[in-house]
Amino acid sequence: MRFSLLTSLVAIATLAVSVMGASVPVAREEAELAKRDTTKYVFAHFIVGIVASYTQDDWTNDMKLAQDIGIDGFALNIGKDSYNDAQLGFAYAAAEALNFKVFLSFDFSYWTSGDATAIAGYITTYGPKAAQFTYNNEVFVSSFVGDGFDWASVASQSQAIYACPNWQASSYAGASGVSCGFSWDAWPSANNDPIDANMTTAADESYISALGSNTYMMPVAPWFNTHYGPASYNKNWIFYSDYLWQPRWDQVLSLAPEFVEIITWNDFGESHYIGPLHPDDTDVYAGGATGAVQWVTGMTHDAWRDVAAPYIAAFKAGASSPTVTTEELVYYYRPSPKDASCSDSVAQPTGYDYDDDSVFVIAMTSSPATVVITSGSNAAVSIAVPAGITTVSAPMGTGSQVFTLTRSGSTVLTGTGGLDVSSTCTVYNFNAYVGSVTAS
Repeated sequence: MRFSLLTSLVAIATLAVSVMGASVPVAREEAELAKRDTTKYVFAHFIVGIVASYTQDDWTNDMKLAQDIGIDGFALNIGKDSYNDAQLGFAYAAAEALNFKVFLSFDFSYWTSGDATAIAGYITTYGPKAAQFTYNNEVFVSSFVGDGFDWASVASQSQAIYACPNWQASSYAGASGVSCGFSWDAWPSANNDPIDANMTTAADESYISALGSNTYMMPVAPWFNTHYGPASYNKNWIFYSDYLWQPRWDQVLSLAPEFVEIITWNDFGESHYIGPLHPDDTDVYAGGATGAVQWVTGMTHDAWRDVAAPYIAAFKAGASSPTVTTEELVYYYRPSPKDASCSDSVAQPTGYDYDDDSVFVIAMTSSPATVVITSGSNAAVSIAVPAGITTVSAPMGTGSQVFTLTRSGSTVLTGTGGLDVSSTCTVYNFNAYVGSVTAS
């Protein structure tokens, strides 16, 4: 797999724009832009359906971690679970105490076009709460899929809403009551099938063009792996994610959308979480002993938040690049080579052959330096990096993983990865193990 350069953003300048299928004069577009809140916001997608046993303290702990890196709020993904009200009560109360924000994101894997009244009821209940995120004095609301849903009907039954649903770009033409578009295209794919390529901004540009003067919520994800067999969800594929997390943030700075949503905080089943593991709370690992617990247990992703923090600060400041204030090496790698033979009843995930047998380092450096990766018994690989944030890699070897940062012949940082790479395995685990090396 070769790392490709980020695609350049094509500037679009026209005398009239197409919004929801209609030609809109420049004067109206300028009026819409003038009344917008110009603050940039970053959210994280939070799956409420897998935290049935959360307490308010659990919500508080997660929200504090999110605040620490500059996240403004959680998009609360809800289905039709009986514990919605209990967990939403905890979430809104915890957020209010922390001056954090939340908003509802209706998961249309469960909701339907006939649920406008029920959805309006949720907005009537939670929209007035202090922790509710509002934009242009309207209750912000989102979704997972649900293309064509009549958000205007919801507003007529509740209150003014700023609807930012996750639809296909082509679905926004002629949409009713929609103010914003949210894309789920956070991984390289073709019609949701894995491809051997790095992420580009092509899908983002398609959304931006389709939305015209309406706002855009850009997705950012660190990884994708799911390995459910036919006895459960029968979801077993990966999207190529080797060079995804840090380069995708560079794309955010290039495109500078109004909103960013990190996918996700806690979707352990698809391995794109950046929130903490909760090993004592088994319902967060959907599927129990045969589910995500197999590829999530012990596979921390916490250090990926350290990479996001300077990018979030740069995004909010309108900067073109992040500023590194603390040097750090954030490493990530799979627990086994991709061709390891595991005693697993479920085959390797579709797309596994696109993965590189490599270990990766996101170097966060205040001045030029050299990253040294020693993977197992392989010879040490030295890679020069500039000041800033850069992703590098070296061939994977079984055994311990050692990461060092040197400058002018002196060691600045050094440490050993928290997980050895092994060719012996019971599960085809294509999740990432993530850790960091810091001065402390």
